[in-house]
Amino acid sequence: MVRVAGADFQKEVLFALGGGDSQINIAVLDGPVDRTHDCFRGARLVPLDTAAAEGSDGRATAQGTHIASLIFGQPCSSVEGVAPLCRGLIAPIFSDDRLDCSQAELAQAITIALDHGAHIIQISGGLFGGPRQPTAELLDAVARCNADNALIVAGAGRDGCGSLLRRCGATNLLPVGAIDQHGRLIDGGDASLHEIGIAVPGANLIGAAPQGGIDSRRGANYAAALIAGIAGLLLGTQRQTGRTLDPGAAVEAMLSTATPRVAARAYECHRAWIGLANVEAAAVRLNDGMYDTATGTPFQLWHRAQTSAKWSDHAAFRPRA
Repeated sequence: MVRVAGADFQKEVLFALGGGDSQINIAVLDGPVDRTHDCFRGARLVPLDTAAAEGSDGRATAQGTHIASLIFGQPCSSVEGVAPLCRGLIAPIFSDDRLDCSQAELAQAITIALDHGAHIIQISGGLFGGPRQPTAELLDAVARCNADNALIVAGAGRDGCGSLLRRCGATNLLPVGAIDQHGRLIDGGDASLHEIGIAVPGANLIGAAPQGGIDSRRGANYAAALIAGIAGLLLGTQRQTGRTLDPGAAVEAMLSTATPRVAARAYECHRAWIGLANVEAAAVRLNDGMYDTATGTPFQLWHRAQTSAKWSDHAAFRPRA
């Protein structure tokens, strides 16, 4: 049994690995984001012009704002995210007046995110209209993801797009499920177990709401946001240790350090991250043991940590007392 609540997991990983790197770009493909929320003050957010760029504080904006805050919420604000120092590319695919997204619109958002240098693309589940088979536009967009070595993190479940993207030939694809404190899938049902790469506690996750509010939500979309943020942290450690960014290697490190679960029943998840120890183990594995998770410093660069310019962002990130 997991015995870890979503809010506890969220709190434990908040200050992991120094809070991220400003050279790592995480794209959020969800609803519009209320960037006036106080948690985004100082965040490196770049709004991208997509077909669903306008928001009116409706359902899609509420979800997009919550998900963005889980990743980019700033330290000591009302909502703190897991990767506040990473650069956020906001590419809405859902609108408040239309909660579905065509394959052409999804392909456009992916392409625009890649044009702006996305290393990680987080795609929430929703209603994806059009034929069941991939369209030419989406096939081309996914092929470019593969060519650019970008990672796609997708919410797994009944409305997830993981199966669609896999049929498109996505090579760096990580479908994420949400589990409760007993290891049971929160949504998606046992039929989607084979679609899930990894799962995290995804109940009662605290995030931003439009017009300065705060609320709690649950489900695979929000679990995927946490994993997208953590993937950004892991890529940041690669950059700090002088390695070439490799999202595929980051996925392998995440999967290999997941906590194995022996399922007594079909609805229990087999592979999960349940705490900070998983995050730190992935960082060490990804960097061949050359990353000190206690100090957030590469072993071979420890003597330059106080003077090197590329550490300035990390020096500014300090947990609250």
